[in-house]
Amino acid sequence: MASRPRFRLPQEKKPPPSRWLRRLLAAVGCISVFMLAAAGTSAYLLYDHFTEALPDISLLKSYQPSLITTVYADDDSPVAQFFVERRVLIPLERIPSVLKQATLAVEDARFYSHEGIDFIGIVRAARSNVQAGEVVEGASTITQQVAKMLFLTHRKTFERKLREIILAMRMERLLSKDEILEIYLNQTYYGHGAYGVEAASNMYFGKNVGDLSLDEATLLAGLPKAPTAYSPYNAPDRAMRRRAHVLRRMLETGYITAEDEMRAQGETLRLRPRQETIVKAPYFIEHVRRYLEEQYGSTLLYRGGLKVYTTLDLSLQEAAEAALRRGLIRNDQRRGYRGPLGHLSGSRGDQIDWERVRQIPWPEEQSPLTALARRVRAVVVGVDDRRVQVRWEGGEGLIPLEAMAWAYPPNPDIDSEKRRLRRPSDTLKVGDVILADLPESEGQSKKTLLALAQEPIVQGALVALEPHTGYLRAVVGGYDFSRSQFNRATQAIRQPGSAFKPIIYAAAIQRGFSPARVMVDAPIVHEQADGKVWKPS
Repeated sequence: MASRPRFRLPQEKKPPPSRWLRRLLAAVGCISVFMLAAAGTSAYLLYDHFTEALPDISLLKSYQPSLITTVYADDDSPVAQFFVERRVLIPLERIPSVLKQATLAVEDARFYSHEGIDFIGIVRAARSNVQAGEVVEGASTITQQVAKMLFLTHRKTFERKLREIILAMRMERLLSKDEILEIYLNQTYYGHGAYGVEAASNMYFGKNVGDLSLDEATLLAGLPKAPTAYSPYNAPDRAMRRRAHVLRRMLETGYITAEDEMRAQGETLRLRPRQETIVKAPYFIEHVRRYLEEQYGSTLLYRGGLKVYTTLDLSLQEAAEAALRRGLIRNDQRRGYRGPLGHLSGSRGDQIDWERVRQIPWPEEQSPLTALARRVRAVVVGVDDRRVQVRWEGGEGLIPLEAMAWAYPPNPDIDSEKRRLRRPSDTLKVGDVILADLPESEGQSKKTLLALAQEPIVQGALVALEPHTGYLRAVVGGYDFSRSQFNRATQAIRQPGSAFKPIIYAAAIQRGFSPARVMVDAPIVHEQADGKVWKPS
């Protein structure tokens, strides 16, 4: 029997290995291209999102920070400043190399070699912070810090940091390194209201920035990181440690020698005493401020760095203030003593509750005039016919009858010029809390002699004009500017005729006229010989 032929299905030939590899590579390539495209698109969208609201940094080409407006007296001495930020703009060439080097060493040692972002500096800062056990060095470049100060908030978010990096890179393309450093040194906050190195140098050391020594420059350079924490006034020990760190960084970067570092480390902290903000001629200056704001606006006044020259004569102003105060006090004393501030029942000389004494209201306690008069709260601990014994926080003394003779109980029916206090006990008693003025010098007496005092109620004003020039030389608008800023010389609008009446009345009374005298208020008319009538035209 013949065998049947066998049929076999055709088998698919396996492709050579090279074809599989090509297909795999093609698939991987497609996926990679897709992923790169997606990543690129995402990066573009992310970049577009973060840059769409970024400010125009081209304005930095005409950098104009907020500056101090200074008011000068007629002798060109400064008497007042108006500002939002206390800053004095100074060009980079006038800033000493020692301060620039100290700043670069501690803030951005590679400032002149990077392009706005310093990755090496990030690693170095991390190492320094780990070694110190605290954050002693930041990773942001000076360019980044300028971007943050001028254009961004201080919120620590990823979005803000990315915007900061973008702005820093743009700034590096727009400005030179020196221009960026100049902005930084003028814009940075150095604590206690001082912005920029010139204002900081004047505040901490009482000198221009060009006169700083190495130890002073390194102290300033260490402040921007944390002005409050490293304040030499508030935390001198921390300020000294920060200064030492800046000196070490200057040594490591080659700006100073080991001998320089050792010598500067040995310098003690020499600071200018903190200055009380006392405005000279406050009523005059407030009048100038109101005028400037009305004429030029608040922005130019507080940010424009104006120099305002006035006709103020400081010596006349001081004399005017003293004369008005003296006159108001005498006027007030002629009307008698209105009584003590309060009374402490059961008080004895050795058992005074000073906390209760401090709680008794005295609105003028914080006034500069109070310190000028050396005025204190005092408690009466003894009274006799010739004197009053008092105690205050810090001492004890006597008020003799002569120093309180004016302090009779008020009585408008009796001529004040003829009244005198006969006995201190007619006015004061043990336990009364009073105001008393300490003497300018203690003298040789065993007991301090004080004078009874009270704050005037009546107000007054004084204006001094120079007739041949019209210059305003002095203005006093009240007894105490800290108590009342209302300027009675310029703001109390009164009719000129009514304001002059007291002078007319005084002249009439001096000549014997009384308020009951009837004056004929009728036109003057004279009949002449020719029958015509004459009257003043």
